[in-house]
Amino acid sequence: MAQSMITSSLLDTFGGLPVHPLAVHGAVVLLPLSALALALLIFVPKWRKNFFPLTLIGLGLSTVFTYIAKESGEALGERVGEPQTHEALGTILFPASVGLLALGVAFYFLQRKERPKWQLQAAAGLALAGIISVSALTYFVGHSGAEATWASRIAPYEAPSAEPTTSTEPTTGVEGITLAEISKHSTKEDCWTAIDNTVYDLTPYIQKHPGGAGALANLCGIDGTAAFKSQHGSQQQPASALASLAIGVYAGDVVPSVPSATPTTDPSATPTSPSAQPGTYTVAEVAKHNTGTDCWSVVNNNVYDLTPYVSSHPGGANVIKAICGKDGTAAFSGQHAGASRPNNTLDGFKLGALSTAAAGASGTLPQASVPAGEGEEGDED
Repeated sequence: MAQSMITSSLLDTFGGLPVHPLAVHGAVVLLPLSALALALLIFVPKWRKNFFPLTLIGLGLSTVFTYIAKESGEALGERVGEPQTHEALGTILFPASVGLLALGVAFYFLQRKERPKWQLQAAAGLALAGIISVSALTYFVGHSGAEATWASRIAPYEAPSAEPTTSTEPTTGVEGITLAEISKHSTKEDCWTAIDNTVYDLTPYIQKHPGGAGALANLCGIDGTAAFKSQHGSQQQPASALASLAIGVYAGDVVPSVPSATPTTDPSATPTSPSAQPGTYTVAEVAKHNTGTDCWSVVNNNVYDLTPYVSSHPGGANVIKAICGKDGTAAFSGQHAGASRPNNTLDGFKLGALSTAAAGASGTLPQASVPAGEGEEGDED
């Protein structure tokens, strides 16, 4: 148990930063270079004596880097969500690099002694096929990772039109977009919010949000400054993700992110917290989200939107459904105790705190229990 936790920690973060980006860069740089060196040695026999051992060392180090990248990627995915394409390709890259190392070692020993020419040609052909396959796979691993990290952050910025196209509601001239205009975009399908002095169109990002669509839906049509800062503080990554979604300047004063008195255009939109405290939710509000397709739960007095995680929970969807609309503290603690990964995963779905001020008037949530015979599998943390 202790050894497992030490290994997980070493492959998770170093100095407070994730290990994965460093390991990935080592793999995607060293592996193609070592593969290219092996190809040169196949076609230039006179270089083999001096450079073959160095090339095999490079292939060996590349294999180590791909393993670290795979394991640290899984740890990072527990914290921020896993891009499916990048994860799948990264999982393949490690055994592929092991295979290329084996082909390189085999060719090295075959060429050291007198062998039938066809044997050397066959070994060289297999090695070249491995070189081409691994190099191509390395490219796609690196490209998919870069795309998952940066694609949504460097989208072309389009300034808003001087004349409104979606509404006749006037803005306040050169000052920017009014709160009245923002309140008309209050659904998941059409979601605007104001944070500090900027208005953002969150619509294309809602389904990509690592913490679930519900967390962003609560900001639609209102000034979300206080809620955003209470969740993310001064973190650079969320601020960078917002930058590409900016559509204009906010005309009003920055106010706490409480529901606007103006009724929303869509009564089916996910309601925000009726509590007077920004970022808090009442017992009654949590109890409304009690199905597998709209699932909120309370764990240790914090409210979580688990809807995106229901179908991907390792222990089965029924385990999550059992705590929807309920207090899942006892069920979660009984299942995971002090395990780190489940807690890290849970943090990604946090909406805010349970309003203790409103709890007395609204009652308490029923305690949830995990269905018999079901639960997390393979939890070794």
